[in-house]
Amino acid sequence: MRCFLAAWPHATTRLALAAVLDDVHQRVEHRRAARVDDLHLTLAFIGELSDDTARAIARAVEATRFEPFEWQIDQLGMFEPAGVVWAGADAESAASRPLLELADDLRLLLVRLRTPYDARALNPHVTLLHGVRHRFKTEHIASIAWPIDSVALYRSTGNRSAARYERVSG
Repeated sequence: MRCFLAAWPHATTRLALAAVLDDVHQRVEHRRAARVDDLHLTLAFIGELSDDTARAIARAVEATRFEPFEWQIDQLGMFEPAGVVWAGADAESAASRPLLELADDLRLLLVRLRTPYDARALNPHVTLLHGVRHRFKTEHIASIAWPIDSVALYRSTGNRSAARYERVSG
């Protein structure tokens, strides 16, 4: 199963993201839009794991304690090579610091568990659109508060065009 560590938005944040998704969906030509229920913030992509390993990692992540904080989403941007439009925040901003520290702590946990993961620097974002062919300039949006008080291991089922996500229990 393809796995990743992520935060899922509370209902209020999901509704605000849904409004942004609806707006950009209307304005930008794309192949596929994310499902509102699947909007999430990936903190570490792991990849394929056996069921037993996934459950062990899920238990370790569930035991991880951190001080809850609020992340502010205030930008729309694009990863051009991937053709993805996203909502997120500047990783260099002070508001992103607690998020980056949490991601670092989770990645250290994966190292201690001898679990390989994608070690690229975190660029905090929520994917909104896939298959965007025309350049999309970064733009500022009204700030969306995302209280982050829990993280978990999730698995992706299905294929890329119809992926579904479910939380893995330890």
